Amino acid sequence: MELVIAMEQGIPEVGGIKREAIANMWKPETRRYVFHPNRLVQDVRTGIQLPDLNSALDGNIEPLIGANIRMRQCRRSC
Repeated sequence: MELVIAMEQGIPEVGGIKREAIANMWKPETRRYVFHPNRLVQDVRTGIQLPDLNSALDGNIEPLIGANIRMRQCRRSC
């Protein structure tokens, strides 16, 4: 995790990471788990929705991880 933060901040070594950047990273809401009426998972940052809540709760979150990685890559190169 620290290496990703260092890359996003453009810092060559992990020791130079700003502590407030780590704390703030976890504060915003990232996902919503909707149990009624639709039973789905919404990723707030990427906008992706998984229609099978139970599957996501069982650990099938690869689509969420992939969307987050693609978003970060786009931020760096777009």
